[in-house]
Order: sequence, then C-alpha cells, then structure tokens
Amino acid sequence: MSSLRTVLLTTLLATSTSFTSTSTSTSIHRPRSLTTALPVAVDTSDIKNGLTIELPDGEPYKVLSFSIMKQARGAAKTTIKFKNLKRGNTIENTYRSGEKFETAEILRKPSQYTYEDDAG
Repeated sequence: MSSLRTVLLTTLLATSTSFTSTSTSTSIHRPRSLTTALPVAVDTSDIKNGLTIELPDGEPYKVLSFSIMKQARGAAKTTIKFKNLKRGNTIENTYRSGEKFETAEILRKPSQYTYEDDAG
C-alpha cells in the first residue's frame, strides 16, 4: 500500500511541476484599455443632470433634464431629455421606474486648433 502511495505522490509532483512557469518574471503587461473601469448600469432613480449614458442605439447621450411622475396606480415614470453627443440633436423619452442604462465612457482631451482666425 505504501509503494502505491509513493508512486501516486511522485506522479502528482511530476505533473504539477510541468504546469509551473519556467520564466522568472511574473509581471503581466496589460493594455491600458483593460485596466479602466467597466461601464456601470444605472437605474432611473440614479439619473442626474449632466450624466452621460449610452442608449440602446450605441451612441453617448448627456442628460439635460429629467422629471419623475408618480402615478396613483402603477409604477412611477421618468421623462428624460437627452442630448446626443455625436450629432448634437436632443430627444425626450419616458421610461418606467427601474429601467437600467449603461454609463458611457467619455474621454476628454485638451486640444489646440492649428488655424488662424481673425484675432490672429
């Protein structure tokens, strides 16, 4: 019985060492895009003015204003006025209480224009 145990242990040790890394470096390089936070789902009760979210059409929108209408029966409804950040148009939609939205990832970069205007 002990010889069987010895054979099993040596086999187990031999196979476990074959799965270990042979390199001495253990650091993993990850692209910057993988280290950023993932988009967060927000509820209609979490909507605030200025919040940027992504609607199902895949484009980013900024919340301009919102109002909550509580009804005598049924769930409350939230009317939200959005501005499309790519096209510039505004839309107004009504959602039931509890619907979720995904926050949009917006990168803001300082920029400098390279053309001359009338001021020089």
